[in-house]
This record gives sequence, C-alpha cells and structure tokens, in this order.
Amino acid sequence: MSRKLGILGGAFNPPHHGHVRAALDVKEILGLERVLLIPSGRHPFKGERMLAAPRHRLAMTKLACGDDGELDACAIEIERTGTAYTVETLTELSRRYSDCELVFLLGRDLLPELHLWKGWQCLLDIAHLCLMTRPGPMHAAGATPEVEAWLQRHRRSAAPTLSRDEDGRFGFVPLLVTPLEISSSDMRWRISQGRSIRFLTTDAVVAYIDQHGLYRNVVPDPPQGQVHPGGHLFQRSCHAD
Repeated sequence: MSRKLGILGGAFNPPHHGHVRAALDVKEILGLERVLLIPSGRHPFKGERMLAAPRHRLAMTKLACGDDGELDACAIEIERTGTAYTVETLTELSRRYSDCELVFLLGRDLLPELHLWKGWQCLLDIAHLCLMTRPGPMHAAGATPEVEAWLQRHRRSAAPTLSRDEDGRFGFVPLLVTPLEISSSDMRWRISQGRSIRFLTTDAVVAYIDQHGLYRNVVPDPPQGQVHPGGHLFQRSCHAD
C-alpha cells in the first residue's frame, strides 16, 4: 500500500485547535503518514490587510503542530514569489514527495468557489481529495453541478478505500471531522478587544501572539454567523482562515 501524505492549506491567521483537530482526524481515519499544514502566500481571493506577516504565520503554524511528527508546517507557498495556486502547490509537492500519494484536505465551505480556482479540474490528476465536512448531509453542498458531477465520478465508497484505481486515477471521499466552533476571524476580533484566546489554540501560539503584539492594531469586523471547524482551506491558492 502506498504511503499517503496529507496536505492542508490555509491562512492560519492565526492557527487554532479546529485546524489541527481536523488534520488529525483525517490522518487517523485515512492512515496518513503525516499532514503538512501550509500557510498561504499571496492569495487571489483574499486581501492582505488582516494577515499577519508570512513569517509570523509560519512560526505560529509550527508551534500549533507541536513536535510529535504527526503534523508539520511547510513553507512552500510563503517561499514562492507571486500568487500561490493550489494546483501549482500540489504539483510541486508531488515532485518533492514522489514516493507518496498526496491527499488534499478541503473544507466543505470552499465548495461554492471551487469552480473559480485555477485548474480545479486537474486537482484529482495530482492528489486524492478529502472533503472535510460536519454533521448533516454528506453531499457536496453548494458546489456547482459541474463540480458535483466531477466529484461523484471520482468518489470512493468508504474512507479506508481511498486509493488509486486500476487506471491510476485518484479518488474523492467526504469525511466527518470534529466540529469545533472556532475561527481565526473570531480570534482576531477577541485579541483586538483585549479578550483572551486561551483554549482556542495552543499556549505556545497564545504566547507568540502576545510576544509579537499581533492583531492588536487592526480592528476587524465583528464575527458574524457560524464559524467553520477547519477554516477555509486551500485555494486560490490553498486555504483555511
């Protein structure tokens, strides 16, 4: 059986328990060797006004991953000049880890915009796709008919069977992850209001934010609606909020 490497992209601005818990859920259920968390570089769909500097987001992501080897931070997008696109990131990672099958972790809240991503039809030529979802219907909610049909053509019957088929094609599987109601935008708002973010992320990330005075001088909009457990994952580029 081929080794599998998980890929989770996001702004990680800042990273929180929802990001790492979702990554660990997928790792355990699919038997992944580890999961790479990839902070975004330049994002085609998001402005940079609210983003901490890339070096800070990378450092916080490393702290959130810990040192047990199950999760690792990867700087591939931060090191790239220009806009980062998921299809290009996955292509480069497939070269770097040619002995592994990549599994791209995608939050269900990104499905409505998937058809806008550069080269989205090529994603399943490069990696498996795991749609991280919450309790409720397991279909591709909000996807365009073209995207939903594309996903169903590649769907595997069960998570443990996520493997390339006899023609070498990668597969798609929806997977329920722990629904932690945490969002980076809410955390930034709390920090701007002088409120605590303890127990929403690791103590090491909290200490880093305090040490560097992050998110204090920019007042974000108050959080609205429900938050998503895994953030906004990957694209444009790759992404979690």
